[in-house]
Amino acid sequence: MGITLDLGEAAAEFGLWADHAPAWEAFAAVSGQWRLAAAGLGGAVWLGLDYGAARAGLELAGIVVDPGTWAELRVIEAGAAAALNRKRED
Repeated sequence: MGITLDLGEAAAEFGLWADHAPAWEAFAAVSGQWRLAAAGLGGAVWLGLDYGAARAGLELAGIVVDPGTWAELRVIEAGAAAALNRKRED
């Protein structure tokens, strides 16, 4: 059991190197586990992943994350948060 993503052609098309696929797969598995903070009338700030929920999600998906992959996942998280918050500012 676990999650399997076939990145195949999409990885090549979007420039995802095979070395980074495990981090991307881990992020994709927990990409719904964000912490948000209220910001004004109906707004929100994307703070980052809820690490407790992310850990549970990774375990349930059968994904083992070593410290190096976790570091890469956090880089993806930072980029995603920046993009989500930038979108809010537009």
